[in-house]
Amino acid sequence: NFYVGNLGRFPITVGSSKILKITPFGQVTTFATGFTTVLGLAFDHEGRLYVLENTTAAGNAFPTPGTGKILRIDHSGRVEEIASGLFLPTAMTFGEDGNLYVSNVGFGPTPLGGGEVLKITVRGEGERQRVGGRR
Repeated sequence: NFYVGNLGRFPITVGSSKILKITPFGQVTTFATGFTTVLGLAFDHEGRLYVLENTTAAGNAFPTPGTGKILRIDHSGRVEEIASGLFLPTAMTFGEDGNLYVSNVGFGPTPLGGGEVLKITVRGEGERQRVGGRR
């Protein structure tokens, strides 16, 4: 299966993004709803889906720096916040070491070369991280 997230509505509307599941036969179904500006998806080695929200500030025509989040959906469908405070993140992937790598300061009001890659250590259940980065 292939999974796709969408940005949702603009001005930014909290909860307007969803995740779609596309089967090898082309069947498209809604996998999960209630997200905001989804820009990335990644599965960990346990098959849990991680969701990258670029911004979570409502009512703005443009993304708000410092409001990005990473959420995890477990096998029962429960959503848990893993990291917050991201500054306009644009992508994420898991490394062979099991850590999550996130492109932070992916666009927006930043000097040339201001982007960064953050390493987020994904721990056990219920542990979340506040990400500071350069901002």
